[in-house]
Amino acid sequence: MIYGEFKFLDDSLSDCALAGTGTSCRNVKPLVLAVSSILLLSTSFHASAISMHSKAPEEGWSLELGLGAHAGVSSIDYADSTAPSPAKEAINGGLVGYYTGTVTADPSYRFNTANHGPFELKLHSALNLDDAYLDNDQLDELSIELKSARYGNLYLGEDDGAADRLKPRQSGRVGIAVGHGAFTGVVPWWGNLPYGGGFDRSNANSWNWDWANGIVGGDWRSFSRDTQDAIKIGYESPELNGFKFGASINLQDTFAGFAGPGTAPKGQDSWSDLGLKDDEFELAAQWNGKTASGLRLSAGVVHSSVHVVNDDMQQKSTDIGFQVGTTLDSGATVSTSAYYAYGNYDNDVADRHVEDEQLHVGVDWNKGKWKLGVNYTQAWDSYNPPGTALLGGGGNKGYSIGANYKLAKGLTLGGGVLYAENDAGEDATEVGLNLTYRFKTLVY
Repeated sequence: MIYGEFKFLDDSLSDCALAGTGTSCRNVKPLVLAVSSILLLSTSFHASAISMHSKAPEEGWSLELGLGAHAGVSSIDYADSTAPSPAKEAINGGLVGYYTGTVTADPSYRFNTANHGPFELKLHSALNLDDAYLDNDQLDELSIELKSARYGNLYLGEDDGAADRLKPRQSGRVGIAVGHGAFTGVVPWWGNLPYGGGFDRSNANSWNWDWANGIVGGDWRSFSRDTQDAIKIGYESPELNGFKFGASINLQDTFAGFAGPGTAPKGQDSWSDLGLKDDEFELAAQWNGKTASGLRLSAGVVHSSVHVVNDDMQQKSTDIGFQVGTTLDSGATVSTSAYYAYGNYDNDVADRHVEDEQLHVGVDWNKGKWKLGVNYTQAWDSYNPPGTALLGGGGNKGYSIGANYKLAKGLTLGGGVLYAENDAGEDATEVGLNLTYRFKTLVY
């Protein structure tokens, strides 16, 4: 039995290619890949007994495999009333496509202890199947994790930090949607360009639109609001009366290997010269519960400190969000959320000190094969640090309405329309469709 559950990955990639392509891995990567190979060989030792399952074994080896693919096409009407650019307006009158794909392979070993309960030791790896990233490097995440229902999770490696794992929940991520960052159309990516994955950037220069960040909860700057997949060590607590806590600290600079505008930080995969970075960290707390009347509640807060581009540019961000949902008498589920993001950018060398604020409100409705979503997002004093992307205007606003329809197990058709504008005189309307496939299974 297989089931669909997949998390799309859109952070920086490492410099290690797929095993078997002839490209060698640097530093300790061979050791990590060797450990992975041992786990895989151990899993497949009794090949005749291997089969797919939806539930992990209580003890022993298993291999979790995942596949995700997302592709879309949109028609965009873009205009700039202040400084029209033929290169940027070339997007009008045609269809623009984008795509991404990711595969995960997570061998793990589960064991029980007499006094401390069950544990799981997992090696997580995620590989991208597209060429959307500018460094042409396909290994996205590589980390090891020790998990315990009683004591929580401890992780080490190239992986998401605490803020990304426990960030406040948002409603409305349906079809084409503003306020949700990656994989929700073309226009929502504007805040991330020129550093943006998941998009076919065949002509990079024409996509450097002057659209200041308007993506709440995502990478709202042209580089990042969190520590991405920089090598780190982190901890996530077990659930205590609905509460979960997390913390992570970098062992390398988030901007490691950054070579200038339009490039990814290639040095994030280097396991040499590691050490605790006390000014690059993430903290998170989340609570989930249910009232006697059946309302589902969720609240969260995250804080991150990260250097953007170089040691001179430090960004501290704090996000707060709340979500409430319920099931109607008709059987449909509805939810709504409010998400507030605050950022403080400091560059003492250049004497630049900027504060950003963003707000997102989302609503969604789900019944059977259908899901509908509505979103509104607004940003104040939006700012992109010089040297990463063009400076755009503030006061960004975006509105969207979208729909998803489940065609089959793991296969979803999405679509929608959005309108976005900023104080720099830019505005855009996007109408689009996308197709998403999600698959995950356990093998043992």
